Amino acid sequence: MLALSNITYSRLLVRHHWLVLGSVVFISILLTIAGFVFTELPDFSDPRLGWGARGKGTIFSQLMVLRHASERFRLAYELPLETYELFGAFNQFSNLTVEDLDENSYRFDALSKYDLWRKKNPTKQYDELIDYNNLHNDFYDNDIDDNEMPHYDEDNAQSPLLYQWHRDRHFDLNNSIIKYVDDKMINTTVFDFVKNLPQFNRSNYQSARLPFDLFRPYAYLLEEKYRGRTGRDGMIEFYIGRAKPTEDLLSLEHLQSICQWEKKFKHLLSLDHVPSLSLATFVALYSSKTDCQFITFNDVVRFRSILHTCLPYYVNGYMDIPLSDTFLNRVILQHQPGQFTHQEQVKAVYTALRHTCFYKNITRFVFDHFTDKKFINDFQQSKNNSKVSLSMIFISNYKSIKYNRTRDQVMCLRRQPYSRKYCEERGCKNDFKNNFLSKSCSNQGYTTNDCFKYCECKYQCPNETEEVVLMTPIYKGQELVDLFEKYFAGKRQLLSYQDDFVKLIALNFANIRERAAMARISEDMLLVLIATALIIGITVLYLRSVSIALIIVVGAALSIGVSFFIYRVLYRIPIFPFMNLMSAFILIGIGCDDIFVFFDTWDQEKVEWLRKYQDRQQSDVNIPLNEINDEKQTKSKRLKVSSNAFQARHRLSLFNDPEELRKLLLSEEALTEIMAQTLKHAASSMFVTSFTTSAAFFTNMLTNISFIQVFGVFTGTCILLYFVITVTAIAAFAVIYEKYIQNIVSRILPIRLTTVVDTSSSGSSAKLCRRLASICRDIRNYIFGHFMPHVIINLRYLLVLLFLPMGVLGLVGVFHYPKLQVPSTQKVAFFLKDNPMEIYEFSMKNNFNGYSREEKRLFAYPAVSFIFGIRDIDDGYIFDMNDRGHLHLMPLYLERQITLEFFKSFVSHLGTRADLFGSNYDLEKDFETFYQLSTEDILLAKIADDNAKQNVSATNHVDMITYLAKINTSLINNLVRDTVKTIDYKIDNDQSDDDYFIDARFGKINKTLSKICRKQLNDVTNPILIYSNYRKLFNKTLEKYYKDQLKRSYNINDMRSSINETIRDKLTEDYHRSALKTAMQCLTGAAGANNVPADFCERQVNKQRSVNWAVLPDKPSPVDGSVRPFAVIITIRGTLNQTDYDSYNTYYFKVKNFFDPYIKYQAPKHLQHAWFSSPGFAFYGVQRELLVGSYSSLIASLGIALLVLFLTSGNLFIAVYALLTISFAIAVTVAIFASLKWELGIVEAIILIMSVGLSVDFVVHFGVGYIHTDSTDIDRERKRIKQHYISSISISAESSDNVEIESRSRFSTYLLLYKQHQIERETRVTESISRVGSAVFMAAFTTFAAGFSMTLSSLTSFRQMGQFLMTIMLTSWVFSMFFFLPLCAIIGPVGKCGSIPFTRIGEYLKRCLSFRRHRANSNDLNIG
Repeated sequence: MLALSNITYSRLLVRHHWLVLGSVVFISILLTIAGFVFTELPDFSDPRLGWGARGKGTIFSQLMVLRHASERFRLAYELPLETYELFGAFNQFSNLTVEDLDENSYRFDALSKYDLWRKKNPTKQYDELIDYNNLHNDFYDNDIDDNEMPHYDEDNAQSPLLYQWHRDRHFDLNNSIIKYVDDKMINTTVFDFVKNLPQFNRSNYQSARLPFDLFRPYAYLLEEKYRGRTGRDGMIEFYIGRAKPTEDLLSLEHLQSICQWEKKFKHLLSLDHVPSLSLATFVALYSSKTDCQFITFNDVVRFRSILHTCLPYYVNGYMDIPLSDTFLNRVILQHQPGQFTHQEQVKAVYTALRHTCFYKNITRFVFDHFTDKKFINDFQQSKNNSKVSLSMIFISNYKSIKYNRTRDQVMCLRRQPYSRKYCEERGCKNDFKNNFLSKSCSNQGYTTNDCFKYCECKYQCPNETEEVVLMTPIYKGQELVDLFEKYFAGKRQLLSYQDDFVKLIALNFANIRERAAMARISEDMLLVLIATALIIGITVLYLRSVSIALIIVVGAALSIGVSFFIYRVLYRIPIFPFMNLMSAFILIGIGCDDIFVFFDTWDQEKVEWLRKYQDRQQSDVNIPLNEINDEKQTKSKRLKVSSNAFQARHRLSLFNDPEELRKLLLSEEALTEIMAQTLKHAASSMFVTSFTTSAAFFTNMLTNISFIQVFGVFTGTCILLYFVITVTAIAAFAVIYEKYIQNIVSRILPIRLTTVVDTSSSGSSAKLCRRLASICRDIRNYIFGHFMPHVIINLRYLLVLLFLPMGVLGLVGVFHYPKLQVPSTQKVAFFLKDNPMEIYEFSMKNNFNGYSREEKRLFAYPAVSFIFGIRDIDDGYIFDMNDRGHLHLMPLYLERQITLEFFKSFVSHLGTRADLFGSNYDLEKDFETFYQLSTEDILLAKIADDNAKQNVSATNHVDMITYLAKINTSLINNLVRDTVKTIDYKIDNDQSDDDYFIDARFGKINKTLSKICRKQLNDVTNPILIYSNYRKLFNKTLEKYYKDQLKRSYNINDMRSSINETIRDKLTEDYHRSALKTAMQCLTGAAGANNVPADFCERQVNKQRSVNWAVLPDKPSPVDGSVRPFAVIITIRGTLNQTDYDSYNTYYFKVKNFFDPYIKYQAPKHLQHAWFSSPGFAFYGVQRELLVGSYSSLIASLGIALLVLFLTSGNLFIAVYALLTISFAIAVTVAIFASLKWELGIVEAIILIMSVGLSVDFVVHFGVGYIHTDSTDIDRERKRIKQHYISSISISAESSDNVEIESRSRFSTYLLLYKQHQIERETRVTESISRVGSAVFMAAFTTFAAGFSMTLSSLTSFRQMGQFLMTIMLTSWVFSMFFFLPLCAIIGPVGKCGSIPFTRIGEYLKRCLSFRRHRANSNDLNIG
């Protein structure tokens, strides 16, 4: 059946070759155009897109679920969404709007005038500085002189708050300042901190302080809120090194040189107008000079002295406390021994604010980014002998523009009606009573009778503006890339920026490294042309055909185009990483393998068909058709070597008439048979190699890292499509080439490039070409038909003993030492190591504390979150980061007592695990506030309130008055007093809808009506209620009085006994929902729906100590407006202070081993779905997935390769030997790169996984060639050995007795069998090399050439991939040729040993099917 279908398909290709070729090309082009026109084009602006490890159970997916939950909560209440740099690149080069600069904080006169530490001395020219040791408990309580109040506009400066801080907000001197800094903890009191500060010159106040005014032009560089985080798009940094290793940058000559280069760089970039900073500039500023050109030796000495004095505070971490005029610092206050709390508090330590070491954190900025680590370490040992070896020139890429913008009125307008309502009813009276009038309304002269106007004034939302600063990038993405390429990209360019003192080493060009790398991709993709040219050249030399070389490139282009369509349309993958472009290089290299095998087999089958045709003719006519003269026979032999059986069988004498032979080959019958045999032998081999290679790429899906997954999917699809194109379009092209192109070329050139048909051309050029082609063919036949088999067979034991230890050493290098380590940093190399931006990223950052500390802070002390109410299931599309999927919510039952008790126990238990977590004090306090909502007192009060409400709604007002009169008559008087205005009432202030109570003639209360009303209400038996005589407030006050009296009448014990578990849970749920509703109204500005004032919201927010206990409410119900919680998140700071993989891995599993058993055995059943995660675990998650996923994919690839080899070769031993060979080749390759200090990053993981697919091809070809050796050749060689051996035995038997002959006979039988097996192995190895050796070598060489073209790239990833392709091709070919084949020559299978009996299995299956059909027919007959 298979043979019939093969013949049918071959006949289709031969008869309709143009149709097949045209159809495949047309469909491929059509799909390619559709893929690029109707789908989104690839965007390489974000090279990190898809680097997250998203998959089941991964940390990244857990963080995606957390992000989804946060977005659900925020979108439900129209809150702004958070920005997550974790899920994508940050937004570069955008305008930033920041608050206006506080100019007064840079005014020396203002800062010194209100400095508590300044001591006026009228007898001296300069004021003095008070000794810090004089600090005492009453020091900060001194009142400011009324004559020295600051004359600043409060709306435009924060400074007035600073000068009055000690009167409004005050920290006790004994309070502790405790802060984690890197791997140590600061623990000191305010008193000790201030008292021990260094004092530079107490006798001269001015010299003891920095020149504050001079730093004002550099404010936007110094303050982090303006310049942004270090290393971002607001900074252009030039890193300067000393010209000689023994010199010091902190010397006058070097500083003057740095000053000159600072100006040169600014001029080069046309940034002369923007401020810049350098070590020389700081020396000048610290010496009250505006230009670094004028610094002197004494200035340098003074600057060094200041740095040395401040150094201990920098080393000990005190400078990491962000001191500023009014700063929010997360400090820790000790409440009880061992209990701490983190609080955001306004804290101003006057001494540190103006102290030279702490003012604006400028000195810390110098230590962080303008002096290297080595200098700081040496500086601690010696003040004068330490030398600065590296420093930075910092030029801002932002320009600041001040403008007025309208204040945001959304929240104010939401709150306004509710706030005014509350103010009129209660807030107004409280403000006047407590003398707490709003500052904006206090000068209006309002009284208690003006509450309406006062409340309008207090809660107005004026359309006012505020002055802000717009930070606009001067240069943006592509402009910066162009500047970098123009001035700094080349090595020679970098060498031009140096003089006798300093030299430019590295630079950070506003963080455009990734953008510059992506810009280089378009240039480096031109290397595909180099790879194509190399492939074409190699193919022309090997197959002697330009058209076949071109069809390789066309096939690769079509397969890539169709793959892009499938990738976008069928797979629906939205991301297209730049690594996918590497598939072009890989495909061109791998494609040559299929083409070489196909056309080699095509030529061999042509010769085989002619041989069979010749044999048939010879049997029919006893005369050979190819009679040739002796001269031609002599000339045909170039190398005097003996031929092997394969070459002898395929050697064909030339026909006398080439045209007659060509007609025979071009007949439909001949081409059909040749095509069928070619597809039979070559297509199966090509399918095996294509399938195993693509399968190896598809196993990338096991890594859970999208970047690696999509690369494997795209490249694997390309390889499979290339195979399809090969057996369709390229197979049809082979017929076209044979029929037309070869004849056209032979007419254009006086030469036929074929190994079968000779030409009769007699031109000198034709003879030369034929001679060269014949020499090349003979050399190839000699190498792969004689030399290589001879070497492999004769040296088989030596080769195996040589390569076996080599493979074992490779395995040791992979799994023991040096082995591939996980990435030690989240940095990724884009350019080569000598690129100045790469030197900055991987070298300069490590030499400066500012960057190393910032990187450590990202991962040290991770905030661990425990999530309840949501399953950690991320069912969004793994390749689309914008697809959140669905939140899988679980019931919380937060109202149940068992749930609350569990949370209480869990929060308390967290505090006992000091080895894993920090203080849980804040967490306990926040949970306690929530827990109090379900206490018994609260529930009893709610029951009483609900019962009273129900009673009030069912009672009319007359009955209420009757009830009050019976209880206490004075209640009626109080009711009238609270609702009826007294004689000083003014009609102008009355907001009542009824005027009958007022005497219109006098504008006063009608006393008669008042007396009548009191008398009528006090009549218990028949109270009369006339609504027209009372204000609208009366009914509300009456209901309140009545409700209060009802509550007091209830029996607490009766209510307590009525509470069961169901009622308790229901009451708790109602109270929780009410509290959440009020909280969200405060948060969104809708407070007041339940008469909740804005002041209440502010008080509640101020009470919140942290966000460690978070209840996420769902969107309010559209039915009753109730708010239900859908998740609880408990967060606590971890104690991990190391950032390496092993430490994180250990810590992660410690937390897991603590949390999972606790939840399993302690949590209620409905909470046992809980899980934990942390943004700090993100990079660790990627590391873990790289390590586990890469090796899992590698093992899966090897397993697939073993299965395919076993099924293809049909022999277990060949499959095992091939797998061993592949493993050794991969191990040696990986060990080589591990010894070169490669880390298992994204690119390296891709390389490791694809190694199986690239190394399996050669072993497959040799293994299939070994198994499918022609049986006639084997039988002939076995007979020859047997005859030779029998003849040798018969000679020796003539001189031996019978006993000796019998013993020798048994031994000789085994010896003969051994020799027959050995000659069979040698024959199989020889024919395998002769059949596919040259094609395999050329396939390896072409892929090697494609890899070589990639090494010319300026991008690290491309170069690494090229180096890998070259290495894996070399090791795979060497091991397959010199280990696999020698191994087969020693212990290879012979005969049917280890083979799968496919024929027997097929016959057995046929019998089974036939038996089942026969049985079914019998049953049908019986039923009938």
